[in-house]
Amino acid sequence: MLEVIGTIFIIVIGCLSHFLYDWTHHNKLVGYFTAVNESTWEHLKLVIAPTFLWLIVEYHFYYANPNLFLARFISLVVMLLIIPLIFYSYTRLTKKPILFIDISSFIVAIIIGQVVFSILIKLNINNLFLTHIGLIGLLIIFLIYITHTYVPRIDFLHKDPITNKYGIEGHLDDK
Repeated sequence: MLEVIGTIFIIVIGCLSHFLYDWTHHNKLVGYFTAVNESTWEHLKLVIAPTFLWLIVEYHFYYANPNLFLARFISLVVMLLIIPLIFYSYTRLTKKPILFIDISSFIVAIIIGQVVFSILIKLNINNLFLTHIGLIGLLIIFLIYITHTYVPRIDFLHKDPITNKYGIEGHLDDK
């Protein structure tokens, strides 16, 4: 039941965070955690922020479970792989993005990630090394996630297809 609530939470907060940067009048702090342009990378942030927020909730329920950080790390990686895999696969065929498919892939990625989490959290792994791998993996994702908006890589994942710019510079200003 907790995973179902988590799935709904991540989907709803992720959808809302797509607009939050504009709603806050381009608040720089908000830009670290929400999409600031239409690049694939910025859309991956729609999964990352709510998942980390949900991890805070999960911790209160699973704090004694040694699989928590490994399960959350692997499930987040799964979500982060599924979205671009679907996006770049179908756009290779259609030659253009289709909003319905983009939203559907976001939801499917979260559902699959939550299923993976649900399976892994129930395993009796109890390995301190793997716990540390999960924790370090989450920390690395978090650090990359908050830095790439303001110091983006110059690659296809970070390039805004509308402005052809990267990171915060790629934001389409309506002024």
